Amino acid sequence: MDIILYNIIAAICCLFLGYIFGSIPASIVIGKVFFHQDPRDYGSKNAGGTNSGRLWGKKVGFIVIILDMIKTIAPIWICWAILTFVPFGSKPLIATITNFYNGSNKEYIIQWPVYWLAPLGTIVGHCWPVFASFKGGKGVSSFMGIACGTSWLVGFLPGLSYLLFLKAKKYVSLASICEAVIIPICFWIWSILNLTGVVKGIEWLPSYGLTLNINYVAAIVVTIMGILVIIRHHENIKRLKAGNERKITWMK
Repeated sequence: MDIILYNIIAAICCLFLGYIFGSIPASIVIGKVFFHQDPRDYGSKNAGGTNSGRLWGKKVGFIVIILDMIKTIAPIWICWAILTFVPFGSKPLIATITNFYNGSNKEYIIQWPVYWLAPLGTIVGHCWPVFASFKGGKGVSSFMGIACGTSWLVGFLPGLSYLLFLKAKKYVSLASICEAVIIPICFWIWSILNLTGVVKGIEWLPSYGLTLNINYVAAIVVTIMGILVIIRHHENIKRLKAGNERKITWMK
């Protein structure tokens, strides 16, 4: 089989697995099973953690957020593990991060971290889930999941800034939109440092060990995810401009 075809198939599989995970509607399942309600019929009519918390309490909202983060984290690590460790003939399809850094990745069929396409599929599935009539959430939890689940450094800094924005302004939507800008910037900064060799020898530093390759592919994917989050908040942006966006009351 042609090498290009292998790369295309791998990319499609990563996107598809991510989309299936993303299409699992945690808030809708919890709402219907435990409260006999569909969150899309109440409150902001959004199938996400914030609306779930407003409808059924903070604990439920927190559980929904965690589950939505997990469904983004799981597929990228599954794809990474399969492509990096499962033999395809004499060796796996994709190189380890060490091979990427020492240049020996040229010996592998797939020479770029294609597993980063999995979270892109996840956020699309979260926003337009096939299991919930293509009516899902706004992708914030999925977006935060890819930051926290792939990089302790990129996850911690934006996570802290999210809480600071939320505490200062009391707008969940505004904090989410800010994160949709900050997180891609963090990925691009590290990607550029990696590409220019400034961090040579410690390229793995923001990752969880010698695992995922945080390079321009990751930066591009996270940027697209951030754009989707902002687009999904278009109604919130209108309300913020008009001054009638709803504020949170549980954070002082």
